[in-house]
Amino acid sequence: MNLIAIALLGFFIAALIMSCAWLLLNKFINLFSMKSQKSLVWGWVAGPWVLGLITTLLFSPLFANTFLYRWIEEVAHWHHLYVFQMSSWHGISVILFVFFSVALISMKGWQLYQQNSAVQVLNAFSNSHQKNYGQHNVVVLQSDVPTAFTSGLFKPKCYVSSGLINNLSDKELDIVIQHELAHAHKKDPLGKLFIAFLSAYYPKNIAMDLNVKYSLITEHLADRVTAIQHSAEYVASTLVKVTRLQKAMPTQVQNPALSYFGADSITQRVQQLLNPTNKSIPLLIPLTSMLIMLCLTVLAVDATHHLVESIFTHS
Repeated sequence: MNLIAIALLGFFIAALIMSCAWLLLNKFINLFSMKSQKSLVWGWVAGPWVLGLITTLLFSPLFANTFLYRWIEEVAHWHHLYVFQMSSWHGISVILFVFFSVALISMKGWQLYQQNSAVQVLNAFSNSHQKNYGQHNVVVLQSDVPTAFTSGLFKPKCYVSSGLINNLSDKELDIVIQHELAHAHKKDPLGKLFIAFLSAYYPKNIAMDLNVKYSLITEHLADRVTAIQHSAEYVASTLVKVTRLQKAMPTQVQNPALSYFGADSITQRVQQLLNPTNKSIPLLIPLTSMLIMLCLTVLAVDATHHLVESIFTHS
């Protein structure tokens, strides 16, 4: 249980460090390719979990007889590793974290249930589009609202409304469908749900930034896949056309488990289509950054522990 307390303390300290890093560095992320940006966002949301786990392992008896453990003991230590009281601040921290996590899982689960219920109703009043798009069927929604989106976690489906079909040429419709199939192939709704869950442990403004950033990245990547079969210029013009149709009849509700065509920043997407950023981030940069943050986390865990111990003393 003490190792869990160490993990939580390391987790929160790592989240604080990475929050500060995000505020300082998030603007520079745009300098790199969409694949690099996607990896960076995943690294940011997973970072506190990874750093908390590694910090716990470094303090644990598993490394007790190693040179690394002896080095860590010189700068940091956990002076009562085998003593744990549920009534202490360690126990209260674990309880609060568990309650928050259960509440978060329940909330996301309820959102998914509501979304799936709404999609089932739509399916009941719709028919499957019979055009051959690999192993995927495109569901046509009988609605005048011009919309297209991908829904579903493990077996995502693509949905296009009859209102959108009636306003697009065959080539424009193919662009929309290929874009949504790219979301389905990459299981973007599932990825967005994971990002929404993991980022929820960050401060609200940073969590929102991470979700918006990731959602936009998935749109960029789906646009790029579509531009392989169609010219980037035509994909961009279709995107602008669909956006104009949707603005005339706005109905979309943001949901972390849905990927809408035209739901995210159109200007940036058009710019990326016409002038894509292809610079990859060197692997050494994120690895070095994580190593530095790991050292800071280990040192901060020990310092924070002793600070709290001086306030809340327990045997």
